[in-house]
Amino acid sequence: MEVFNKLYTSVTQTVSQLSSVLPGNPVTREYDITGHIASAGRGCMWKIYTGTKKSTGQEASIFLLEKRLLERYSKEDREEIFEIVRRGVTQITKIRHPQVLTVQHPLEESRESFAFATEPVYASLANVLGDTTNIPSSVISELGNYSLYETEIKYGLLQLIEGIQFIHNETKLVHRNISPHSVVLNSYGIWKIFGFDYCASNENANRYEYNPNLNILAIPSLEYTAPECVLESAYSSRADYYSLGVLICAIYAKKCNPFKTFGRDYTAFKKHAQELRSAKCPCLMNVPQAMRSNVEKLLTASPERRPDLVQLSKVPYFDDIGVKSLSYLDTLFQRDNQDKAKFYKGLPQIIKMLPARINLHRILTCLVKEFIHPTMIPFVLPNVLLIAESCTKTEYEKHIFPHIKSIMSLQDPVQILLIFMQNMELLLKLTLPNDVKLYVLPMVYKALESSSTQVQELCLAVLPSFANLIDYPSMKNSLLPRIKHLCSKSGVASVRVNCLLCVGQLLPQLDKWLVLDDILVFLPTVTPREPAVIMAIIGIYKVAANHEMLGIPKEFAANKVLPFLWPLSIEHGLTSQQYNVIMAFVTELSSKVQAEHMRKLEQLNTGGSDSSTLQYNILASSKTESLSSDDNPIDIITKDFVDKSKIEKPPSRPPTLSEMKPLENSTSKMNALGPINPSFSLPTPSAQFVPPSTFQKMPMWQQQRTNAHYNPTKAYMNGSQSFDHFQALLPPTNGNNFNNNIPSKTPLLQPMSTSRSNCTGSSQSSNILTKEDILEFLK
Repeated sequence: MEVFNKLYTSVTQTVSQLSSVLPGNPVTREYDITGHIASAGRGCMWKIYTGTKKSTGQEASIFLLEKRLLERYSKEDREEIFEIVRRGVTQITKIRHPQVLTVQHPLEESRESFAFATEPVYASLANVLGDTTNIPSSVISELGNYSLYETEIKYGLLQLIEGIQFIHNETKLVHRNISPHSVVLNSYGIWKIFGFDYCASNENANRYEYNPNLNILAIPSLEYTAPECVLESAYSSRADYYSLGVLICAIYAKKCNPFKTFGRDYTAFKKHAQELRSAKCPCLMNVPQAMRSNVEKLLTASPERRPDLVQLSKVPYFDDIGVKSLSYLDTLFQRDNQDKAKFYKGLPQIIKMLPARINLHRILTCLVKEFIHPTMIPFVLPNVLLIAESCTKTEYEKHIFPHIKSIMSLQDPVQILLIFMQNMELLLKLTLPNDVKLYVLPMVYKALESSSTQVQELCLAVLPSFANLIDYPSMKNSLLPRIKHLCSKSGVASVRVNCLLCVGQLLPQLDKWLVLDDILVFLPTVTPREPAVIMAIIGIYKVAANHEMLGIPKEFAANKVLPFLWPLSIEHGLTSQQYNVIMAFVTELSSKVQAEHMRKLEQLNTGGSDSSTLQYNILASSKTESLSSDDNPIDIITKDFVDKSKIEKPPSRPPTLSEMKPLENSTSKMNALGPINPSFSLPTPSAQFVPPSTFQKMPMWQQQRTNAHYNPTKAYMNGSQSFDHFQALLPPTNGNNFNNNIPSKTPLLQPMSTSRSNCTGSSQSSNILTKEDILEFLK
């Protein structure tokens, strides 16, 4: 929050200052002015602000000169200075050259200020060398950390030499003010000539007349004025050569005045000029040895002995690989595509040798211009991404991504997608997540649909690395369908394998039901099934089965997975090792299914036993009420018998002979009651009949059997031992009626075992057959 407060305060102060300085200046009608960043010109009078053009949004720099700064001078001096300012800005506006500062909006004057707009500027060379006049304190610290690299100095001097030559030869002018205050660095680090306030024509010999009454701002800086001006009262274009020599000394000395500061001391300046005439050269210890002799020649008092600028540009000092590369880049528009391609192929080696700032602001600026030519992008793009490796995220977002996002949608030539896929890790590291979704993901989709196998495989290989940045709807509805389609339609085995491997690595990013309903159902449709494809399929099944967030349900494994894996294991071409891997997984999955199902059955059986016990207790407690009710007696007897048989579980064996003896007594007692109806119908209970309470209740499944369903004679004829055993237990009947139909409601009686019977009285010693005997008979 403190940072935002400081930013708000700084912006508020800047807006307040500008509103008081530029209330009526026409520049404010076309430009939005923001921060104060630098100063330039004689005495750093010009304040430099950043801004943008309202109509186009184009970046610009606003140069502002406040008239109130000159109020300490007399009115005549002020008017003279104002006229010099008007003449200088008007002159620079007319000149169009790469090494001359470009003016976007001409000079506008109001009652309070002068202002004009130029191309974006970083600072003046004077600011870089330590002159921070008219600069806010927040910018001073930033400029203090800015240092010039050797390559920047060499190439900057070459740019100045080229600009001075143009001024001399084309515009026929003598600048007369070449100094750190009249050289500015634009936003790309290119050195530009500024400050044409004191320029003059060089067509004829020019007389130099010094007037000590003039204001110091009305004459060129004496520190950079050629000695012939005071010695001979004349100057020519070679006066700028001397100024260039002093500038070189200032750059390496890292201060604006490398020798003496004269100010308005014309006498001291004249003495210095005489020393130069006597061949006493100032100390040049800071100047590199390769350039020192040439600088000495530039600082001689005799103009004729100063080297020509063309000769100066060819000295060994400028034989630097970085300087040559930058010079070549500046002339690329003059070369054909073949020469450009050859240069771009060797550029990566040069980029690694140059400082990151030069790569970002100088080389990158030239490279991105080639993006308008699709055929050249495959040669340029690797260099752009190589520069991005040494950038911060802020630099990447500001200088690189705005250019490369425009070519991410290109599919032709295919090398563009290939290069992006090879550098996907770098893109994901530097690109903001929102930009990944808007630009990188659509590029990935196009790579999957590419006709190049290499691009497809690279895309599949890098996809899992940024799967966490893909939202779920995009993953489900866009990415996975494309991968599945590619896997189904591709005729290249390596592509299918990579598709399956990619899907396997994406599984942890998916939910369980999407895996079951979409991925695992898709696997059986993958054809043809080479060994590598089969092993990739097994890998997906393993991940799905063993991942803690996924898992394969028992029913799905038993019904769909295992039936597919068995025939898969005997596909042709598998090695023994691959077969063992498949069978190990089949065994593992089968064991899991078996164990899970066994646990389920045990839970069901345990629950069933508890339910049966509860049912029996309920029936036992209501037994008396059930017998006295009007319900069907057969149904009541059936329920009671079935439930008791579950609890008591009598031994499953036929009765022994000792247990069969009580049957005779039972039979005789039944005969004493009266003749038995041959139809085996249940007799009506009488006073002499044994009470029903002495018999167990007849189960429902022992109800009447007609002759159509059961024929005792036929069973006997077939030698049924069960029937023999069962017949011995029946009451004696008349043989004539043996084959008659068996009537309904006939109880099957047998005595109860001694262990079970505890009844009092002879009438209570008879019981029905056990359940096991009857089941054995029915078999």
